[in-house]
Amino acid sequence: MNTGSYKIDEYLKELASKAPVPGGGGASAVAGALSAALSSMVCNLTVGKKSYIAVEDDVKKILESMNSHIKSFIKLADKDAEVFYPLSQAYGFKPKDEIERAEHEKNMEKLLYDAAMAPLEVMKEAGEMLSDIEFLAKNGSKLAVSDAGVAVSLLRSAVSGAMMNVIINLKYMKDRKLAGELLDEASELLESTMEKSDIIYRTVLEVLL
Repeated sequence: MNTGSYKIDEYLKELASKAPVPGGGGASAVAGALSAALSSMVCNLTVGKKSYIAVEDDVKKILESMNSHIKSFIKLADKDAEVFYPLSQAYGFKPKDEIERAEHEKNMEKLLYDAAMAPLEVMKEAGEMLSDIEFLAKNGSKLAVSDAGVAVSLLRSAVSGAMMNVIINLKYMKDRKLAGELLDEASELLESTMEKSDIIYRTVLEVLL
């Protein structure tokens, strides 16, 4: 599956099907890409306007960064599908003997780890965008402040959605120490992102009201 080659209607149709991929992890990455794209739109509506000349250089840097985030999220959506598909197939494998069982458990551990890391990367990527979206909400074009609000809402969804996929895969790992460490990392990312995104969202609401 290649998210980048899908038209939006094709992607939604595939997402709605009973196929194992794309799923929630990939959809979370797509939400992140939409957030970055909306943030880019705010940048483009700000650059070149005399009223915002004082922040133009900063906004240009943010625009460049957001374009990079879009590409990263699309790659992460594809990566999520790539690592989850073999895991979905492995769940149905029935070992014939103890040798196969041991090999299967070893394989499952790696597949579960890879499937947890993809959404964790989505969370990290999203966390890097918060300060820039906050800047745009406060300093970008007032005509697009609501779009900055939607961007942070989508980013929040990307992170909270990715967290679910981190948890479900870590849950079945045999290495509980490693699983616990990864869960702690994801939980910290979730908490910090939720807190800051809520503040940005409310700031935008206050401006709109």
